[in-house]
Amino acid sequence: MKIVYDPDAENEAQANHNKPRVGFTHNCYTTKLGKLFQDTVKGGLEMAIGKAWPLLLRYRCNGDKDKFREGKADPDTVFVYDDPMFELLNRTLKDTAREYLTDGDSRRKQTIVTQAIDMIIMLAFEDIYYRPLLKLEIEAVIKAFVEHPELLEWDLDEERVDAVFNNFEGYADERKKRHLAFVKMVQERAKE
Repeated sequence: MKIVYDPDAENEAQANHNKPRVGFTHNCYTTKLGKLFQDTVKGGLEMAIGKAWPLLLRYRCNGDKDKFREGKADPDTVFVYDDPMFELLNRTLKDTAREYLTDGDSRRKQTIVTQAIDMIIMLAFEDIYYRPLLKLEIEAVIKAFVEHPELLEWDLDEERVDAVFNNFEGYADERKKRHLAFVKMVQERAKE
């Protein structure tokens, strides 16, 4: 497939660069910035995570080679936390990623996302300076969504993308019910 540069698409994308959207601002097949993001930026992030995560695993295993091998095969045996907040965060984020990322490239995507989760949680778990920051950020996010639950609602385009890429057509109604129940629960708890 030959990639043809389209300057009009590039200009339109730049004009809409920071606006809310569904899909890519810069087409990864026809624009220079799209190719930069898709090939270089995302590839660089994946490479950085791929290089840093084994080091974090080695640290988490305290140098135990058997535990390290076990952790490479099943990271969830190593990234377990005694602190209930960290364990809840770890489980919730990873379960959501595994439930949502179900397309043809799901194995690679799930690995990247769960490794990034391991890195963020471990940084806060191990470093006394990041731990309170993470707690403050979680509190701020929850408070913001309690005040603006409409920001969590999906628009029609997001639902279409979700159905196409994740085969969730039958799942959409269930997701909507869960979302409404979640918003109601959060708002009720906020009143307490």
